[in-house]
Amino acid sequence: MQVSIKSDIRAVMREFRDVKEKSIPYALAGAINDTLFDLRKIYPQEMKGVFDKPVPFTTMPSAWQIHKASRSMRTGTIRLKDVQASYLKWQVYGGLRTPRKRAIPIPQAGGSAIAAHGGLKRNWKRLLDDPRYFSGTPKGGGRPGIYKRLGTSKKNAGGKRIRLELAWEDNAMYGKMWRFEESTQFRVHRLFSDNLKKRMMASRSYQQTH
Repeated sequence: MQVSIKSDIRAVMREFRDVKEKSIPYALAGAINDTLFDLRKIYPQEMKGVFDKPVPFTTMPSAWQIHKASRSMRTGTIRLKDVQASYLKWQVYGGLRTPRKRAIPIPQAGGSAIAAHGGLKRNWKRLLDDPRYFSGTPKGGGRPGIYKRLGTSKKNAGGKRIRLELAWEDNAMYGKMWRFEESTQFRVHRLFSDNLKKRMMASRSYQQTH
């Protein structure tokens, strides 16, 4: 998941014909970089509006890497870091997810493997270090997965009741939740145009005082 911003300057340049040509590459690079950092502020807030209680690890601005433009290379890029992209890509592009190994671990509502944002906890494998949990298919039938032995209680004197914490699935179908590309295209043109005008005005002001 990444966005590249290239300079499209003709419309703005008509307003700043008096600015010296040597100043333009600096203004362009600055405007591109300003736009990239604007997006890095916007994306976390947008995700909070799309997803149900996303964790800070997902929404922190530092989850996005920026490769800045320069006066000689007027292209900049913002991309999501690999860890966050590995699970957010399914929310952006959707599609059929198949397992890397034997099965896909799918956390179950109310279970110990589900994170606050609704996804899978990063340390879910530690469940099996606890003797109350086991992986497999119950003898009486059921879905394969990781189960928790609920133990004895007044309501469960026999102590044989179990709860599915995480299911092993052969595949998983995801729908598009976050319209990342559409949202970015909508924002970038306005952001870049505004930032370029600010940079060109600054160049004009500097030129008039020096």
